[in-house]
Amino acid sequence: MEHSVPSNWPNNQYSINVETSFHEWHIQRLGKTGGKKILFIHGTGSSSHTWSDTVEFLLDEFEILLLDLPGHGFSKLPAPNQSSLQSIVHGSMELLEKISFCPDLIVGHSAGAAIAVLLSEKIEPKCKIFCINAAFGEFPGIAGVMFPIFAKIIAVLPYSSDILAGLSRNNERTEKLIANTGSKITNDKLEYYKVLFSEPNHVKGTLKLMAEWDLSKFLKDLKNFNSNIYFLVGNLDKTVPISISQKWSQILAKSQYNEIVGAGHLVHEEKPFEVSQSIVNQLKKQKF
Repeated sequence: MEHSVPSNWPNNQYSINVETSFHEWHIQRLGKTGGKKILFIHGTGSSSHTWSDTVEFLLDEFEILLLDLPGHGFSKLPAPNQSSLQSIVHGSMELLEKISFCPDLIVGHSAGAAIAVLLSEKIEPKCKIFCINAAFGEFPGIAGVMFPIFAKIIAVLPYSSDILAGLSRNNERTEKLIANTGSKITNDKLEYYKVLFSEPNHVKGTLKLMAEWDLSKFLKDLKNFNSNIYFLVGNLDKTVPISISQKWSQILAKSQYNEIVGAGHLVHEEKPFEVSQSIVNQLKKQKF
């Protein structure tokens, strides 16, 4: 799925590819040149398309950078060990420096929220962080042991991603996958996920990230970070318990927490205007 952005893909006219040391990124840079800068980072299994409706409300005032995580969407599938949290953060910093984009705010969804926090710790001057349904937890019990092992096995097996992509071409499977997040999205948005999950490279990229993802050090260090973090959740999220964001908002001194009622894990796709206005409010505040 690398490089060939469909003509009907959101904001495809802004799509370019940028190489860093270990990654080749698909990015979209749009909005008001010279405005405050916002970086958006999607979660596991998604792509930059997920932000298309949200950023529509921001383009007149802010400069926007959307990216596809390594192996996701139209970014190139990286080499082994280059989908880890640390590697993606390092590659993201290289990307930002190469294109001269220093964000005033980083918006991260789900797994993307961890990337957002670690980036904010490296960027000077320090920027604010907006975490949507932040995946700041690990699988409990036996799932915590077996799921990463399963993902690693599947990610390296020949043809496994082709088989899984073939299964995902079944429209009902994709619809069920999205429904299991607690979100109800429109049919046109659902079509983008059907395209993504019918592509072997995107499926393999998703599995690679799962297999190489390790939050243990991040979670251990998180309480010592000094970033301003705004937690926003959809109260119907079935993917990441909202108790995770509630817990961390109580632990971290410089944080706030808010809920959007009637939305699930993809709250920014269900309620793009509400999410965009929350983003605007945080950017215009001097501090949380």
